[in-house]
Amino acid sequence: MYFGVKGGPVVAFQKWNGYQETKPLLALHLMGHIESYGDESVFFLNAGINPKGRGLRYNDYVSPITGRVVRGGYSRIIFKNAEIGTGIKRYYEWTEDIEFFYSFGLRLSYTYGSEFGNIRYINTNAIRKWNYGVSVGGGFRLKSNEFFRPLLHISFSPDLSQQVYVPQQELKTPAGDRFTMPEQGIKNTSMEVGVTLQFLRKVIYN
Repeated sequence: MYFGVKGGPVVAFQKWNGYQETKPLLALHLMGHIESYGDESVFFLNAGINPKGRGLRYNDYVSPITGRVVRGGYSRIIFKNAEIGTGIKRYYEWTEDIEFFYSFGLRLSYTYGSEFGNIRYINTNAIRKWNYGVSVGGGFRLKSNEFFRPLLHISFSPDLSQQVYVPQQELKTPAGDRFTMPEQGIKNTSMEVGVTLQFLRKVIYN
C-alpha cells in the first residue's frame, strides 16, 4: 500500500448570472493520499482541502435600492471545501523509469466556510453544504525507486450538484419601484495540477 500527500494549484470556475465578466479563482489544494500496490490497475483514495469558487468583475452601476452609484470592482468568491475522493487508476509503461497513467473517480465535499467579497444578496441558507461530482485525470510517475514514487498529475473535476441556488427574487426600492434579481444556480468546475509523493509500506511475511 502506498501512503502519501498530494498538493498544488487549483484553477476553479463558476458562471454567475448578471455579471459582465467572470474570472477563474486561483487557490491551493492539499490532500492525504492512499493507493493500492499494483503494476497496472489500482484503487486510490484522497482526502483533504480543495477550495472552489470564482472571481467576479463588475462595472459601475446605480443601486436600485439606494439610488447611489456603486463603483465597479472585483470580488473573490471562495467556498472552503473539505473533500474525499476515490476511484481507479491505470498505469502504462513509457520508459524504463517512467510510466504514465489515467484515472477516474467520484468525489464528495463538505463546505465548512465561504467568502463572498462584495456580493451581498447571498447568505449561508443559499449554500449547499454537501456536494458531489466526478474527476478524470492523468499524469506521469517516476518508478525507479519502489519505496518512493513521485507523480506529476492533472485532473478535471466538475460537480454534478449545485453549490449555490438562489431563486429569482422580486425586490422593492424605498421609492416603491420593483426590480428583479436573477436566479443563480451555480456548479463548481475545477482543474487541479500538482505533485503526489508516494511512500510504500511493504509488509514481508516469513
